[in-house]
Amino acid sequence: MAPPLSVGGHILGLQAICGDCTPQKFATGFQDMLEGPVFGRDGNLYLLGILKANIWQVTPSGQASVFLHLPDEIKYPSGLRFAADGTLYGVAMGSGLFSVDLPSKKVTLVTDEVTAGGIPDGAFHGLDDLFIDHEGGMYLTDAAGSSVLNPIGQLLYRDPSGNITRLVSTGLAFPNGVVLSPDEKTLYVDEWASDEIIAIPVISPGVINTGWSYVFARLNGGHGPDSMTADADGNIYAAHYGSGEVAVFAPNGDYYGAIQLPPGAGSFTTNVVIHDGWLYITEAQKGEVWRVETKIPGIKLYGGQ
Repeated sequence: MAPPLSVGGHILGLQAICGDCTPQKFATGFQDMLEGPVFGRDGNLYLLGILKANIWQVTPSGQASVFLHLPDEIKYPSGLRFAADGTLYGVAMGSGLFSVDLPSKKVTLVTDEVTAGGIPDGAFHGLDDLFIDHEGGMYLTDAAGSSVLNPIGQLLYRDPSGNITRLVSTGLAFPNGVVLSPDEKTLYVDEWASDEIIAIPVISPGVINTGWSYVFARLNGGHGPDSMTADADGNIYAAHYGSGEVAVFAPNGDYYGAIQLPPGAGSFTTNVVIHDGWLYITEAQKGEVWRVETKIPGIKLYGGQ
């Protein structure tokens, strides 16, 4: 494997993360842009097909099938998370926040772009990703229409009662992935359009200190960081869209290196999740799921996966 590309600071090397970090192809045959991988309590992997609005189910042996086709009102789904009660929540850039009851497969549009869940002075632009904290509140990235030259992206918080507030009302260049540190004292938001990750101190659930926010990491090449996860030690894993890799950073921002998909794989790495000793990677160009054996358990998610 080629040596990791320096992005500044110390280069720690990937040995502590995943040894030789050799990816294995886990599941294929989706024929769609893949996003939003999450594991259910049944041990199956659930993920989204963005263009066809499907939720896929993948067994532990890698057998994929369509779990459900989302109704027409759900447009361009891009993120999934389980809540503590087993409800599957998702965001769709052309619709809003939705929920899925797995046993009945009932889909409910919880918050749409017209009402925006009671947000004052207008609706959000288009949600991209979500993360659920241990109070049951949801951090939501609002990305549609934003870019480096038009940084109008927002960060929202939906509390357990369903009230939504703007934490950052503008200034973000396509905010994409969002994840909390294991102690939930730091919120990481990546900007796909500026190729960087921002760290924001969390005072309490849904209350952040923007005055002490800072650029946690800058990536090289590719297009930008898509979605992220964290491990139990607080390391951050960012799927680097356009580069075919997952960039891994220590809690202080030092760079471990990039887990690279092999030659011939697609380069549109979109999302990552750690489960039972493996880092799973969704790749959207060829519509495949890859995995790499890891040494550190994943962050304990609110839904218990």
